[in-house]
Amino acid sequence: MINTLSNLIRGKRILLLGFGKEGQATYKLLKEIGLYAELGIADINPPCNIRDAQIYSGEDYLEHIDDYDIAFKSPGIVLPKDYRKYTCKITSQTEVFLQAFNRQVIGVTGTKGKSTVSSLLYHVLHTNNVPCFIAGNIGTPVFEIVGSIKPETVVILELSCHQLEICEFSPALAVLLNIYEDHLDHYGTFENYVRAKKNIYLHQHPLDVLYCDKSVIPSRSESVSRIMVIEKESLPFKSLEKIGGVKLRGVNNLVNCAFVYNIAKSFGISDQEFIDSLKSYTPLSHRLELLGSLNGVDYYDDSISTTVESTINAIESIPNASTILLGGMDRGIDYTALVDYLANSKISNVICMYESGKRIYDMLKKLEATNLNLFYCDNLLKAAETAKNHARPGTSCLLSPASASYGDFKNFEERGNVFKAIIFDNMV
Repeated sequence: MINTLSNLIRGKRILLLGFGKEGQATYKLLKEIGLYAELGIADINPPCNIRDAQIYSGEDYLEHIDDYDIAFKSPGIVLPKDYRKYTCKITSQTEVFLQAFNRQVIGVTGTKGKSTVSSLLYHVLHTNNVPCFIAGNIGTPVFEIVGSIKPETVVILELSCHQLEICEFSPALAVLLNIYEDHLDHYGTFENYVRAKKNIYLHQHPLDVLYCDKSVIPSRSESVSRIMVIEKESLPFKSLEKIGGVKLRGVNNLVNCAFVYNIAKSFGISDQEFIDSLKSYTPLSHRLELLGSLNGVDYYDDSISTTVESTINAIESIPNASTILLGGMDRGIDYTALVDYLANSKISNVICMYESGKRIYDMLKKLEATNLNLFYCDNLLKAAETAKNHARPGTSCLLSPASASYGDFKNFEERGNVFKAIIFDNMV
């Protein structure tokens, strides 16, 4: 990959769009290679200790892109216009990495489940002696691992829509879990969001493989690769709860396991080896995570949930779910299916909060669902207090917002941590 990157930047004016974790990894690698003619960094909160690059900051920090030949865009940067309308070539770590290593990459994307599938797949392969790394959207920039990759190394790469949006290379083995309505605040339309996700397979070759759910099977005009449709029935068991020692829960995780199981089989991993690895896997936080019990009520953190589908799956996965906290940043998602589901569900207490929660609250009010105790709170603190006052012993309370956290929290992790602190540290 160093050769690929060297040829790309030699004698060119290079701009780093964003200087978070990924931007810093790009800066470090480019400094090691050298060869470029000029280096710039554009970030709304600029680094204060960089002396060998032109720094652009403030509200107009993106106005100098066309002063450069090549720009490496970090996923969190939103461009003022379509990247193809710049005279500067816009690329990314992901695109350059896939150009060099796509034959060794298992790329994983989907609106929901990609972190669980990526981390579980890494755990299964690693515990069965397959040399592998995990990187990408899960937290490790790919430029940080390039020096450790050998010809036999497998790289499990979690890919967000933002990483795929500007990418003309696809992994040889791609995983497309699902596509739900999300990120409409960035993409404007669902179609634009879907288009970004499709880059996981659009540039594959005929001998490449796409593992996908039956809901997202591409047409032959879009995909030339071998398509493997994954269903939970392919697993050597019917329920996660029936396997002793497994910490994963939920119907959605049964499907996630089916993807990992089928990929693991292609590496020669047996059914028993897969099950043993599944038993030793520790699920990621904030994903249908049982936080503990208080006054006979079980509290679950599913703060990762930002879609209608994931919230419904969460409710279905907890047999005694009775109280749910909904709402956050309003991205314009259609909540009709969730509202209709709640009106006829086992849920007794629906506690709505923030912008999207107000919309859900108003929709439920219009239905006049008499079986629901309906509340609106303008923040998580008040919502959690309401939950503690109304959840009954022997039931479960679930934070599964069906909404993004931004605007009120740094990310979904902070939202989940605050919820836990409120419930168990007696902040209310």
